Amino acid sequence: MYKKVISWYRDWREQRFLRKHGCRNREEYNLKYDSLHNPIATRLVDFYHGYKYIYCFENHKHQIYYWDLAYVGSYNVTKWCKKNLSGKWRFDVHRAIKYPSTGNEWEINELGGGDYIFAAFTDERDYMLFTLRWS
Repeated sequence: MYKKVISWYRDWREQRFLRKHGCRNREEYNLKYDSLHNPIATRLVDFYHGYKYIYCFENHKHQIYYWDLAYVGSYNVTKWCKKNLSGKWRFDVHRAIKYPSTGNEWEINELGGGDYIFAAFTDERDYMLFTLRWS
C-alpha cells in the first residue's frame, strides 16, 4: 500500500511538472528545452549552436515528407535514429531560404522560404551514418 502511494505521488508530481511547462511527456520536454539550440535565432547555424553537423532534406527529388518528422518517403527515420545513433540528435521543420544574398547559408525566413526538414547531430560518426543511409 505504501509503495503504491509513493508511486502515485511521483507520477502525479511528474505530470504536474510537465503540464506546467506545456509538454505531454518527458521526451517532448527534453526537445523543447534543449540547451543546445536557440529557438529565437534567425540563422540555422545559430539555431543549432550546440550541434556541429546539420543535414537538410532538400526536396529536389520530390520525395513525400510526412510532417510528424517520423517518416521520409515510407521509412521511419526517427525509429532508425533511436536504434542506430549514439549521440544527441534532433529533427525540426523550418521555413528557410538559401540564396547568395544570405551568404549561401540557411536562414529562417517565414515569408519567402520553403519548408525543409533539418537534422542536427553532435557526433560526426552519427552524422556520417545518417547521410550514408538517408541522402
